Amino acid sequence: MSVKMFDKDNLPDRAVSDIEAGEILGLKPQTLKNMRCKGTGPRYSKYSGRAVRYKLSSLQAFMDQHEIDPTAR
Repeated sequence: MSVKMFDKDNLPDRAVSDIEAGEILGLKPQTLKNMRCKGTGPRYSKYSGRAVRYKLSSLQAFMDQHEIDPTAR
């Protein structure tokens, strides 16, 4: 499944699986799982004890938090 990038100003705040979230962020689902355990990854929701979902807005916020401006040095 291919995930298209989104326009953050017109963001439909739908939930995506860890596989889709990984594709968006360029990370493997296992990396996201490790980040969840360490409390370092993007915000997520957990349903039925196992199903993990990420809102697209949470993924965008995570990317924004980790953005580096190379001219700010």
